[in-house]
Amino acid sequence: MNIVMGNDEFILYVRKQYPKCGIPNDTLGKRIWEWIRKQGGQKEVEDKCCYWGDTGDFIRADGLPKTATQFTFDSNILPGLYEFLNRLGIEG
Repeated sequence: MNIVMGNDEFILYVRKQYPKCGIPNDTLGKRIWEWIRKQGGQKEVEDKCCYWGDTGDFIRADGLPKTATQFTFDSNILPGLYEFLNRLGIEG
């Protein structure tokens, strides 16, 4: 089954689980997209405003993004995607 999820959700996961991760959002976003693309995912929408809005002291390169790309992909890749997000969090 295909689902639509965005980098905002994945970056939020990394920031919550690995608060010391220093990888900037743009780098996280690119690496997440590359991983999803290799699994057959596709971009749906780029620069969509995040659910939490575009203002606040938590909106920054090492915090949460104000916009994010949305992807369509097979839900079966979610376990592997979260393993990849964990590796990013530990690496950063």
